[in-house]
Amino acid sequence: MKKISNFIPNKIIKKKEVIDELDKILADVSDEYIKNKIHVINYTENSITIECDSSSVGSILKFERQKYLEIFKNYGLYNIEKLKIKIK
Repeated sequence: MKKISNFIPNKIIKKKEVIDELDKILADVSDEYIKNKIHVINYTENSITIECDSSSVGSILKFERQKYLEIFKNYGLYNIEKLKIKIK
């Protein structure tokens, strides 16, 4: 019997790996008090979607949006223009 992982397209596996890497970058550069409350959940060619555990954390991210865009650009993600915030 084949494992279910044999049926997952490589495109999806690659996207998950990229999301995990973006999440790691976000955790490394975030302030200690929000580090465990935010996670990258999706990305496209020009945007990254971050999920927050609470609206107060989401407000902080929205206020510091430009800072996080610059951080991602410093990691070579020059085409990221939008940071989308989603409340869990």
